[in-house]
Amino acid sequence: MVKQGRFAKSSKLRQIKEIQKARRQKAERTINDKQFSQFVFVRYGLTMKTQMVGTDKETMQRFLIEWVAHAPAAGVWSVKQLATATLKAINVRAPYQFYRAVVRNWSKFQRFLKREIPAVPLKNRLILADFLTTEAFEQLVARQLAANVLMATLGNNPQLMQQVNLKQVGELAQHLMVGERIDWQKVRVAFQPLPFDIDTAPDTPTRNWLGHLLNEK
Repeated sequence: MVKQGRFAKSSKLRQIKEIQKARRQKAERTINDKQFSQFVFVRYGLTMKTQMVGTDKETMQRFLIEWVAHAPAAGVWSVKQLATATLKAINVRAPYQFYRAVVRNWSKFQRFLKREIPAVPLKNRLILADFLTTEAFEQLVARQLAANVLMATLGNNPQLMQQVNLKQVGELAQHLMVGERIDWQKVRVAFQPLPFDIDTAPDTPTRNWLGHLLNEK
């Protein structure tokens, strides 16, 4: 007959092993910081991307790539700060049609962030704050479009661009809007004398995508 003491010890060992197994399984479900971006892009492909048509699919994917590249790997994501930083980083590398598509899909994009980012299985989960209404986001985009017009007009000359002040950007941004919304006809007219050169794109897929964007009326 097995002694009670030995039985109790054996039972305790099994409990410890089960706890260790559960912890290992939990650890296996947790991804590291290096896997974060790939995880988010896969989730985009499985969720938000399926809800869009045409060039919007690739446009928002590229916007997400830029967004993640400028986002902190831990702590709190300020949507307002990240939106500003991402738009500034893209600046004249994309035509105004890119910004129009992002505005068109902003509500979907923000919902995607709100739902998916805190759920990414990082050891320390990310938190989102400072959400933007579509109107508030359009104001940020209008300022970036105004800055892009001025940069393109000055030929991206660093010395001349230093002479551009925030007042000029603000005044032009206000001109591009009607109330709280961007007037895309005014944007089109502003950029008309400043044709976008797709030959500066880094690769053929990007040139093809930009070509499709430029053909959108």
